[in-house]
Amino acid sequence: MAEPLSLSLQAFPLVDQDKESLQYLIRRINEQKGSFRNVTEQSLEEEIHALEAGETQPDDGDVVETVEEAEDPKAKREEVSKARDEILKQVAQSYTESAMTLDFVSLLLSKHVPAPAQSTISPYLRQTLPLGSLGADIGQAPQVSDIEKHNQEMVSIGWRMQSLSGAADSLLKSASRLEGEIGRETAYWNQVLAVKEKGWPLCRLPREKHTLGVRYGFAEAYSDFRDRGLAALRRDEDGNISLDRGVRSPGDQTLRVRILQKGEPIASSTGGTVKSLDDNSVEQTILRARNSIFDEELYREIYREARNLISQSVRCAGGSILIPYETDKQIEINLVSLEDGASEASNGTDTVAEATALSLRVLLSYAHRQNLRNRSQPPQPTRESRAPRRMYAILKPVTEYLQHRSHVESTKAFLKGFAATLTSAGLGKMTSKAESSLDFSLLCSKVAEQNTSAVETLLQALTSSQHTSMDLHLLHGNTSVKVDINTQVLAPTFGTTYQTTISESANSIVASEIPPTMQHRSQSAFEKHILHLCTINILDILSKSSKGWSIFPRIYQMTRTKPGSTRDTVTVSLSNGQLSISWHQLSRLADQPKTWIWHSAEDVQGEKRKLVDVFKYEIDAK
Repeated sequence: MAEPLSLSLQAFPLVDQDKESLQYLIRRINEQKGSFRNVTEQSLEEEIHALEAGETQPDDGDVVETVEEAEDPKAKREEVSKARDEILKQVAQSYTESAMTLDFVSLLLSKHVPAPAQSTISPYLRQTLPLGSLGADIGQAPQVSDIEKHNQEMVSIGWRMQSLSGAADSLLKSASRLEGEIGRETAYWNQVLAVKEKGWPLCRLPREKHTLGVRYGFAEAYSDFRDRGLAALRRDEDGNISLDRGVRSPGDQTLRVRILQKGEPIASSTGGTVKSLDDNSVEQTILRARNSIFDEELYREIYREARNLISQSVRCAGGSILIPYETDKQIEINLVSLEDGASEASNGTDTVAEATALSLRVLLSYAHRQNLRNRSQPPQPTRESRAPRRMYAILKPVTEYLQHRSHVESTKAFLKGFAATLTSAGLGKMTSKAESSLDFSLLCSKVAEQNTSAVETLLQALTSSQHTSMDLHLLHGNTSVKVDINTQVLAPTFGTTYQTTISESANSIVASEIPPTMQHRSQSAFEKHILHLCTINILDILSKSSKGWSIFPRIYQMTRTKPGSTRDTVTVSLSNGQLSISWHQLSRLADQPKTWIWHSAEDVQGEKRKLVDVFKYEIDAK
């Protein structure tokens, strides 16, 4: 009889990881042996030999409890409970796996012996699958010939070679792409370094921390243009820098100044744009962007300022600013694209247009410098509200200078023709000396005296009211006139004023008839005053050259009464370009008028003798 098979359901002992740790072992050694100082190799060998011989150590009289005996009963119960749960879990898993194996074998046998298989199959599987639905056959592996094996090996080798070739091609393409990328990166950073060496400040974009940008704007401009002065340095497909100025940028623009005559342009300013259009380097691109945003701010500021200069016939029409210039010309200022400005400049340039454009740009730079100075000053301790936006003085100085220059040139032309007329009459030469507030020698002396820069002195003189002083020495008498021409387009004068100061001897008729200081609001009034002064001076000279004549300065006449009721009347008429003297001898029987005329132009026929000689021999002697 076979021996009964006994199965033990005791679980395998669990290995406590805590008890195998180094900390636990050191603690047990300390509890059993004490300090490590007392444990030596010889004492351990003696203890081992004693245990093998069944002896006890002489110093083990007291029973030492082990750690297991000293453990807490509660912990022991928990350990037993965990072991029981683990055993039940493993039993349940074994039962499930054995049941599944039984169902698989029963379903496989149900095709051939359904009766025995039906008794062992589970109820769930019996309801789910029909009996005999799973079968099995014994098959043989297909026979493969040597040729087919060789072909399969060759195909496998071909696939591997193709894969290796594809991988090699992919690596070569990646290497080529990486080499091209390195070249483009090198070109990009070389251009970035060139931009840095030119002095342009580089920084990160505020909203794109990984993008490099260049700041080409002006820190002292208002926020509308200061914020737009930052552009991204992006890399294009060729590795070159592409300047990304954002969607708000209208492109490269320039300030164009044109001279119009009867509405047609006759000259234009270049603005330095012709040469820069052909150069597409990154430095020139940034420079054009800087000039463009500067001209945009300049145009906006002078457009605002032009509204206050309507009294000086400054007009804003169709995006252009029109400034009167001379008699039949106008200066047009507008903002155009860089290409239009370059094509317009190629048709002709003018010194006035170039000087006007340059002056406007310099005045805006001066305004930026003033902003920096104001911002550098300590702020006020208390401020009720924010200071309003200050309007720059850019168009006003240019308008004042052009108007002042036009009036001064007209005055010089009038005095030149007037002097030529007096010279042709033999009354001597009228000398004049002009001294302007923008005179170069005067500015140099101010620079030396005040120890300031020449640019600051020039800009201060340009932004202040324009002044020109002239000293006139009339005829061959003692009369001298100082003419002060002042131009201020805003309050209080709103234009050009002429102030004349006469220096004359006390016994002169000029001093008795004309106030020593007079101010005129127009050039025509000033010219009439000079003609009036010179006419009276001529009458004074003629009366002093002979006796018996009486002067009537208000009607420009001299009279003399002779015996026999004969009365001589001399009338002097002076205009710009012509001097005439008329002699009337009135008697009871007849009136005999006679006139002598002198002209300023030499090619015009007129009297060639001197005025004093004509008066002496033709009038006074008869």
